[in-house]
Amino acid sequence: MKEDEQWERQLRAVLANDYEPDEKLNKHLIDRMRERKQMKPLRKKRWSAALVTASMLLILSVSAYAATQLYTAPQIAENAGDRLLAEAFASDDALRLEESVVSGDYRFTLHGLVTGAGISDLSQGSEKGYPDRTYAIVSIAKADGSMMPNPRDIEPAEYQESFFVSPLIQGVKPWQANIVTMNGSYTEQVIDGVIYRIIDCDQIEMFADRGAVMAVSSGGPFYSNDAFHYDEATGVVEARSDYSGAAALFDLPLDPSKADPAQAEAYLNELLQPSAEQTGDDEASELPVVVETLRAQLHTAQPIEGIIPESVAEVTYDEKGNIHYSYEDYTAIIPLDELFEEGQTGYSLRYSVSGSDEGYTALLFHRDAQGVITGRIAKLGLE
Repeated sequence: MKEDEQWERQLRAVLANDYEPDEKLNKHLIDRMRERKQMKPLRKKRWSAALVTASMLLILSVSAYAATQLYTAPQIAENAGDRLLAEAFASDDALRLEESVVSGDYRFTLHGLVTGAGISDLSQGSEKGYPDRTYAIVSIAKADGSMMPNPRDIEPAEYQESFFVSPLIQGVKPWQANIVTMNGSYTEQVIDGVIYRIIDCDQIEMFADRGAVMAVSSGGPFYSNDAFHYDEATGVVEARSDYSGAAALFDLPLDPSKADPAQAEAYLNELLQPSAEQTGDDEASELPVVVETLRAQLHTAQPIEGIIPESVAEVTYDEKGNIHYSYEDYTAIIPLDELFEEGQTGYSLRYSVSGSDEGYTALLFHRDAQGVITGRIAKLGLE
């Protein structure tokens, strides 16, 4: 109890000013979040009065911190059940940014960026061709301080807003090189009315000498020429001030010493084949329809098309209650309570989309009336 009181005092001191908590406090919060996940039983248990009091103190401490100040990148990754990524974001190799931009109705915050191979527990198989991946965490909050809706808590017809979050390479047409074409994917969670999105794609450090930005916009899940303008003469992309929604760009302070012009040129030559030439008005514009269709099907309990029969498999559990699923190059380790509410059946509304030269796929989870959870892969084909 004395230790909890000590950390409670430190939390109160942090919340009383604008300074970021020190690394020791961040580490303690992450450890406590881990303890909370480990404490959640698969079956109900009786708790003594003393334990209930101690648990409430811990929950109130972390909730008070989250309500007043956004979580840091390591904490967000930890809460998503990705311990390896949390450790990567806490390492010296990570860029800790915590930069915010208010645009339209939203406040976008870029929390951090890290690049490496094998630094995530939630591998989707996209790293097969390029094992080095770049991970970034962006949060999306209402500028007026109101709560962002959680898709699980509202009717499907009311869930209309979606966001594009992607790194862009200066000097490269943004509709050609972004999270979609660079084998990217993302997961997101809503905590205390704030959306936290973890994205990953082929590593961008090879472009450090060219410059890169992180783009965030409302109005759709893919790059939009309405939200951003690309100057083909200078190679610079800018957010449009006359956009009816929200759009922001963050400069990424990549280490120039990590640039690899030869690798970057080879990567772009492979990426920008003539068949892939797009102007932002052709095949790329069809991709949102595919993803939005999947989301609508999940929200309205419609049958999901494109399921690979061989990929349907019952998940397993580890000692902490996390579910494990694997199929070929896909591997996922996710806390159960991040996928399903208590008593929820049918498809989870949390899914992950990834892309490759062969098309786009979605990783889905389903729970039946008996409580059996199965994972599966669905192919998202273009019409």
